[in-house]
Amino acid sequence: MRLDVSDLHVRFRTRSGPAHAVNGASFSVDTGEIVGLVGESGCGKSVTARSIVRLEDPGEITCGSIEFGGTDLSAADDRTLQRLRGRELAMVFQDPETTLNPAYTVGEQIAEAIRVHRDPDDQPFFRELFAGVRSRVGSKRTRERVLELLREVGIPQPKDRIDDYPHQFSGGMRQRVMLAIALARRPSLLIADEPTTALDTTTQAAVLERLKTINDEYEMGLLLISHDLGVVSQLCDRIVIMYDGVVVESGPTEQLLSRPAHPYTKALLGCLPSRSEPGETLPTVSGSPPDGSPPSAGCVFVDRCPFAREGCREGERPASDLDDKRTVRCDVPEAREADIEAMREATAADPIDGPGPDPGDREQNVAVAVDGGVQVDSPTDTTVSPSRSAVGRPVLELEGVTKTFRTTDAVLDRILGTDDRLTAVDDVCLDLRAGETLGLVGESGCGKSTLARVIAGLESPTTGTVRLDGEPVGDVDSRRDGQLADVGVVFQNPGTSLNPKRTVRESLAEPLLEAGWGKRRREERIEELLSLVELPEEYADRYPRQLSGGQLQRVAIARGLAVEPTVLVLDEPTAALDVSVQATVLNLLERLQSQLGLAYLFVSHDLEVVRHVADRVATMYLSQLLEAGPASQVLSKPAHPYTAALLEAIPDGEPMDDETRLAGEPPSPTDPPSGCAFHPRCSMADEKCERLEPAWETVGDANSRCHYANELTDDQDEK
Repeated sequence: MRLDVSDLHVRFRTRSGPAHAVNGASFSVDTGEIVGLVGESGCGKSVTARSIVRLEDPGEITCGSIEFGGTDLSAADDRTLQRLRGRELAMVFQDPETTLNPAYTVGEQIAEAIRVHRDPDDQPFFRELFAGVRSRVGSKRTRERVLELLREVGIPQPKDRIDDYPHQFSGGMRQRVMLAIALARRPSLLIADEPTTALDTTTQAAVLERLKTINDEYEMGLLLISHDLGVVSQLCDRIVIMYDGVVVESGPTEQLLSRPAHPYTKALLGCLPSRSEPGETLPTVSGSPPDGSPPSAGCVFVDRCPFAREGCREGERPASDLDDKRTVRCDVPEAREADIEAMREATAADPIDGPGPDPGDREQNVAVAVDGGVQVDSPTDTTVSPSRSAVGRPVLELEGVTKTFRTTDAVLDRILGTDDRLTAVDDVCLDLRAGETLGLVGESGCGKSTLARVIAGLESPTTGTVRLDGEPVGDVDSRRDGQLADVGVVFQNPGTSLNPKRTVRESLAEPLLEAGWGKRRREERIEELLSLVELPEEYADRYPRQLSGGQLQRVAIARGLAVEPTVLVLDEPTAALDVSVQATVLNLLERLQSQLGLAYLFVSHDLEVVRHVADRVATMYLSQLLEAGPASQVLSKPAHPYTAALLEAIPDGEPMDDETRLAGEPPSPTDPPSGCAFHPRCSMADEKCERLEPAWETVGDANSRCHYANELTDDQDEK
């Protein structure tokens, strides 16, 4: 079924007046077509998507039409909408943590979607209410279908996970559950709002491949909303660029990304870290993004466009057809003809505190040396440390850190010793020095976040030692005030980590109050923190709901810096941000590190971001470190097949290499394989890999836990 959105306007009523979220959007999605909807946060993408499935409340459609399969959804009655949402229309929402019901297992929630698809008009309240006394998964037939869907979206060991609750899944796994719920309806049109935001590169690649397969098999239309231009380039047939609720450019993916015509599209592409040298200040889209104010009379992008003329402020800009099936809302020849590099120069960010460190110095200061890095005399010693030329002691050291969890709370199992243990972190050794950034990468569930929590003291290591400034420390309950202040944390989702009932001032004051700071000192520090993260002082009295995604992330960073730490743990600090806001936050982190001498543990799925910010990189798999070394080497010539698979999975519009494609599912953490933990999924594995756990091998300036590390790099040299 074809979707046609025509001149759509959506408003929200607020105390300060109407907020204009969508201001005349027009686009289409043909049967079997995949269309990407791209733009900054606040440009109207999600509101447009919710309006299509008529979930725009508390907003209201004030103008325009939404035609789907011959039905005008903007005027359809509730019964028609219920039928279409049950069988033809499905949506994957942006945040699975708030969308999934925490009181029901994931199997029950997928089964509910299956029942709705079978009979969307038969959803009696009392049947659903009393179904709670038994499993909602229902019949054997339904259970088999649920298991099939879990396998389709890549949930490992679906028979073991079908009766788990959402809180027992990682963020990436919850996103896959949301996709399974949507696919349970076999929809004619699937709207996916940031479906891969929380996913690592390999899982993201698998989900994108699955979406493409389903699209081909069932001729399902797909509207993909994403800030990740790599994802869009990999999957979409066409791209629609939206700004301030208006489509400013659209066209076939290859043509639009290689020859963008609108200055906004060029500015977004110019913000990508892959277009800049590591450590270089990233260009950003200057000015402020849309804030819901009434649209201007002229071009919606005029206030942020370096090519704007006075005439751009007068009269609406109609969409013009170009000769390669593209349309663009810009009639300034210089703007349309300028290439991306010209736009990057015009929008390059000016460092507020002066230029940052020379990117060329990064390798000299923090490169891992052959003799001074990983100690290879013991196969269990995985220390990751800078070169001998680096001065001073590490501010953070981990020695043989292991963290396990019980998989059951049953008293009898504990008494009999039959309770299984899940190893989340296994014998990890690393150290971190002031002023450097260590990127920690790996698939969802590999142990990255658990390791970060151990460093922060939110978890106690089962065995091993954590040292801060040379002193052993335990969890937060056993750390002294000074040791508590040494580590700051920026959690993965600032929207959920900040208390919605507290103002920015109150959120920033909380750690200061816990540290015993007096009132006057707290007030001075809050003012200083807002200045550090470049937020106006009046933002101190705002609530999280009044802030954009980038502003929320700045507040989260300020909170992590509140008590003046020496180490800042950053868990996916840019995962939910569009490319322009991401560039702004990365520039901010670079300035803060230069100014304050901070050490960063940068946990991320985005390898292009890690390539840009990290001095060193460590890859983690099934609780173990498998490779570590300078970012320039590890991310360009990996010495472990797992790292190579992660890099191969980065979406770039090109098909994946079968030799490095990551096959199969991660093994169960409760029953890890013998020998090399990665061998069941490795294309290079042989009998030796199955029997023997590999020791650390030095390869150039990096180190790899692979029997064939040198052979792998030699093959890359030959290519």
